[in-house]
This record gives sequence, C-alpha cells and structure tokens, in this order.
Amino acid sequence: MVEIIEETRGKDGRRNLKVAKENLVELIKDLKSKGYDHLSLITGIDRKDRLEVVYHLHNMKENEYIVVRTETTDERMPSISSLYASANWEEREQYDMLGIVFEGHPNLKRLFLPESWVGHPLRKNYDLSKVQYINMDEDGNDYATFDPGDGW
Repeated sequence: MVEIIEETRGKDGRRNLKVAKENLVELIKDLKSKGYDHLSLITGIDRKDRLEVVYHLHNMKENEYIVVRTETTDERMPSISSLYASANWEEREQYDMLGIVFEGHPNLKRLFLPESWVGHPLRKNYDLSKVQYINMDEDGNDYATFDPGDGW
C-alpha cells in the first residue's frame, strides 16, 4: 500500500492525492490496475522552491477522474512512460518548458524548442529579457542563436 501524504477533493469533486515522488510509480501502477486506463494530462508548476507535477487520470469505464500530485526539489521525477504511452509526449513537454528530468524516459528531448535553446520558458527564473532566435540549417534542423548584445 502506497503512503498518501494528503487526500482532498477539488472544486469539481475529483479526488486529489499527494504522494512522495519515490512512491509515484507504485501509486500510478495501482491506479491503472484499478481501471484508471487513460492519462489525460501531466502538467508542471514552478513553486519557486520546488517543482510540482500533476497527473490527471481517467477511468473510462466508470467515468471517474483522479488527480495525483507530487513534487521535487532536484528537478528529477520518475517517468511513467512505460505505463501510459501518452506520458512520452507529456513528459517531454514538461522537460522542455520547465526543465523537469523524467528519469527512465526513453527519449527525453525538447518537444517544442530546439535542443540548443537556453533555459526553460515556464520557469519563474527564466530571463525574458534575453533574446533567442530560432533558425534553420540547410538540412532543415532548428537551432537557437542569441542576440550578442544580451550578454549571453
């Protein structure tokens, strides 16, 4: 049995479970075995002192939703891509935008921005004053360049 740190209900009535990241995979496996067969969404939240990761699961047969929350202070989280195929893309998005490293992910690379992009745009410490440009090489690959006057 997985230790639940906190259980609440959202305004929409959905169960919200908070779990330590060390217990995340075990809880997700347990929920999947109980019929939560669809991963609707993974989202990340920068709380300045930690990153929170939120998983929305759906039991299609019973039409029930559950929300699982966990957090990390070292920007690392276990991947659940082996449990839900859709986690592959969702984890890549959170990596790209927030810099969360999903350990065990089969192909963790940026989804929207070029690999050479500096920083993660949804982080509170992301410097919006620094200009980066996306360019394309002769082979059609995107890459980022910087405005030299920005102090990069």
